[in-house]
Amino acid sequence: MTMNLYQIRNVLAQGKKLIDLPLRVTFYARVSTDREEQLNSLENQVMYFEKFIKEQTNWIFVDGYVDEGISGTSVKKRENFLKMIDDAKKGMFDLILTKEISRFSRNTVDSIQYTQELLSYGVGINFINDNINTFDPDSELRLTIMSSIAQEEIRKLSERVRFGYKRS
Repeated sequence: MTMNLYQIRNVLAQGKKLIDLPLRVTFYARVSTDREEQLNSLENQVMYFEKFIKEQTNWIFVDGYVDEGISGTSVKKRENFLKMIDDAKKGMFDLILTKEISRFSRNTVDSIQYTQELLSYGVGINFINDNINTFDPDSELRLTIMSSIAQEEIRKLSERVRFGYKRS
């Protein structure tokens, strides 16, 4: 039984949790470099999500989407991210789990645009570390704030790297 956005929000407003809902759940994981320590992090993310989703008795596991060695500042080269959006449009799942906003996108406009697009397909995102569930009505405000922080972090990092190159 698939629930629509209104039904999901109604049930959550009654105090139920996401794990109580009958949902088809997938995940999105990304690392920005293909250095070994990042790939280990990616492998750990994938193992965590698969185990967590499969442990939930009300959830149906849907294979996840992974981009490795790709920056989160743009979605253009993130093939699996774009495939995930397309599969959401086709109704293949109801919920996406991801570690944090910066794994989903480091661009505030992209974060908001894609979460709104996904919600229009009836698909929510749960940003685990940021404790943001886009099925919650107040999620867009919190997402905007946290996305802006993630975008600013990448800008500062780029500045530091450029400064380091100039000093060298």
